[in-house]
Amino acid sequence: MGKILFISSAPLSLETLDGKEKRALSILKSLSRKNKIDIACIDQNPKINKKKIHFCNEETRFQINFFSRLFNVFLALLKLKPLQNGYFFSKEMANFIDDNKDSYDTIIFHLIRCCQYLPSEFRGKTILEMTDLISVRDQQIIKSLSIVNPLKYLYILERFLMKRYEKEVSNQFDKIVFISRKELFEAGKFIDKDKIAIVENTFDIQKKIFKFKKSNNKIIFLGNINYLPNKLACREFSKKILPRINEKYPNITFHIVGKINTFDKFFFKFYRNVIVHGPISNLKSVFINSICGICNVKIATGFQNKILNYMSYGIPTVASKESFIKDLFKKNKDIGVCSNNQELIKIILQLKENKGFANKLSKNSLNTVKNKFGSSKIYSKYQKIIQK
Repeated sequence: MGKILFISSAPLSLETLDGKEKRALSILKSLSRKNKIDIACIDQNPKINKKKIHFCNEETRFQINFFSRLFNVFLALLKLKPLQNGYFFSKEMANFIDDNKDSYDTIIFHLIRCCQYLPSEFRGKTILEMTDLISVRDQQIIKSLSIVNPLKYLYILERFLMKRYEKEVSNQFDKIVFISRKELFEAGKFIDKDKIAIVENTFDIQKKIFKFKKSNNKIIFLGNINYLPNKLACREFSKKILPRINEKYPNITFHIVGKINTFDKFFFKFYRNVIVHGPISNLKSVFINSICGICNVKIATGFQNKILNYMSYGIPTVASKESFIKDLFKKNKDIGVCSNNQELIKIILQLKENKGFANKLSKNSLNTVKNKFGSSKIYSKYQKIIQK
């Protein structure tokens, strides 16, 4: 049995709806079959007592106070490193990893912000679970923000620093794991192609919830609403799309499920027929009587986990062309795909009115999840990476 150290910038929660966190949990659960797994992580909210991950061995958490964060961000800027490196840096965690590195066969670094914890002279295997290229995502965000929005200039700075950093550190690892082939062209410009591996997200089929009824009246959005692309997508749907759907069907409601801050929760109260649930563990209660789940994000790198979440319950899914991955799904057979808001409205109304279309997407969703994204598949791919 091998021994793995998993390094993360936050504790993992079994009840999370965050895509990257759910992916990490799937990977660790799969690898725990033949490996002993420890976790070292930054704990941003020590007052929130997240349950221990039962399939992991030990979890060691490190706190960073506000002033240390501020100082570390300033240092990162002086060193021309990404600001998020400074935000998530803990000297205590770096020392812990360096002191204990010889106890492990493999170290997995979750996201590029954890690269800074790579210990010197480690004899085992190092895997960077990059999932996607942050610099590519930041470029999409920059394009979407107005020139009067100060966030635009913060993202311009961070993208410049991140692009340098991605090129600097990537080849220091034995393997770089991406979530899909979308990033391969850009990543291949500076990462040795022999180091790159593709491991898709994993989901197992849940109990089918969807049942076509004329009375179905829910449109669902899952995700972390504190994440800017999700926030922008929910705002656009609430402001521009839902009112047009309500012209024909006044009782259709939009349900936002996932982490959300107090200001945004208050913001959505001003929109008619928008219901904010926050994070919930029992998705079945929300999915009942739903028309579809949507992923209308315009800024999308890697893989949108919310798509698989809907599909695993047999919920018909509608995705933007930006979040659609043609290598994995069949357009308008597995999921509905829209290029603009008008097409999004058209597909939602089809799912509301056309039993055959809705049932086709529901059935194909379950088959696709079963055949392409079962947990056994991710286990075999990751185990091969570790054993090579």
